[in-house]
Amino acid sequence: MGSRQNPGRRYYACVDAMHGGCGFLEWHDDPLPKFLSDLIGDLRDEVRRLRGESSVGVFEDDSAVVALPEAQRGREVVALEDQLREKNTELDALKAKYQNVVFLFLVFVVGLVTAKMLLQS
Repeated sequence: MGSRQNPGRRYYACVDAMHGGCGFLEWHDDPLPKFLSDLIGDLRDEVRRLRGESSVGVFEDDSAVVALPEAQRGREVVALEDQLREKNTELDALKAKYQNVVFLFLVFVVGLVTAKMLLQS
């Protein structure tokens, strides 16, 4: 299990280590470089924050921020979904315009090729 300083690092401990145990602890894995252990810890914190497991998030400046209430988070999700639908509608309109331009260009090219073939005959 590890800790913030030793994320995912396996160790040996007394059978009853969770309830005090005998104090025996020996690391099974070599320590990770500081950059990797910090990165894993930050990623774990972000996953917990996104899952809503903690009511307080800690950011890079070490300031504690209270998590949004579930109802407010739900409203924000709905608002973001609405924005996504609007953007998808805009994309569909742009895609239709692009397809029309490509179709007209192809018709123009086919017309030129046909005209050239007819004039050469």
